[in-house]
Amino acid sequence: MKKWLNWVALVVVFSVACGFLANWQLDRRETKLASIGLITANYNQAPVPISDLVGSNSFNSKANLWRSVSMTGNYLVKSELLVRNRPNNGQPGFEQLVPFRSDLGLTVFVSRGWLPTGQKQDSPDRVPIPTSESVTITARILAGEQVLDRSAPTGQIASINVDLAQKISGVKSSARVYLRLINENGSKPTGLTPMPVPSVEEGNNLSYAVQWVVFALMAAFALIWRIRRDAAIEAGTLKIRQKRQSDLDADAEDDITKVK
Repeated sequence: MKKWLNWVALVVVFSVACGFLANWQLDRRETKLASIGLITANYNQAPVPISDLVGSNSFNSKANLWRSVSMTGNYLVKSELLVRNRPNNGQPGFEQLVPFRSDLGLTVFVSRGWLPTGQKQDSPDRVPIPTSESVTITARILAGEQVLDRSAPTGQIASINVDLAQKISGVKSSARVYLRLINENGSKPTGLTPMPVPSVEEGNNLSYAVQWVVFALMAAFALIWRIRRDAAIEAGTLKIRQKRQSDLDADAEDDITKVK
């Protein structure tokens, strides 16, 4: 039995690692399910005036992500930014991010839509300029993104991080979130492609977790089978059939025939 101690230890370590990986996949699944539940609950709610949320101090709450709000004010056109590396339907492109100041004095960054990368340069061929006149927008609340360790040319930004957007544009935001545009004065903005609907697919995390558990069980069963088999051989209750010389000669002849 002593000769199997190392193998037992290896299987135990492997099984523990599989357990950690299975729990990691289950944790990821729980996070996705919570996100899906939030999208399902908020995405199709009727828009509310942004003042309803700001007045209740809940505008930055995670519970309000993907809710629709409406506000009237003006785009700060001169502070427009392009967000790099934003693929859409497999195509590379940009998001147009423009600060918006409401009549109530609230300022937020608004993603107006998507633009494809240009044919001859790493920027859109044409960037539509929003109106500087008063406009009523409807948009969804999204969480600000993490800062990426990437640089960006002048007038562009690597991710929609509110702090970084404030620094680059020189415009101070009133919120830690940003808005994704639905419409302006009831119409879609021209020259821009709407961002895709968020996915509510759970993914394969549960099946991956089950696979890790199965791998651990397979390793344990394989070890138990081998230990029992060797013990039976030593006890004489299981005999291993030895190949006769004629069988070995036949195998060698078959190999030679295959080579020819």
